Amino acid sequence: MDYLDKILSNIQAQPLPSRLASINDTVFVQLAERQANANPLSGRMVGFAIIAAMGMGLVSGVVPGTPAKAAATPSPFGVATALAPSTLLESG
Repeated sequence: MDYLDKILSNIQAQPLPSRLASINDTVFVQLAERQANANPLSGRMVGFAIIAAMGMGLVSGVVPGTPAKAAATPSPFGVATALAPSTLLESG
């Protein structure tokens, strides 16, 4: 495992490429440009979204749905079949 330490120390000894030396400035400039050009949601759009969400909630609460029915079998994993391992072990 000493060869990994040698490789890493050789990489560390090499000078930093010029493109990487200025990467922080470039990233911060681009982030500032994106923030300046971003379009926040308008008050009308937020209001419309709130009204639409409340309307859908009211409609789903008022409109009757289908009545709930209990399952035909008491098995939580589906219908018990005749050839299930548990039934084969019980019959013996």
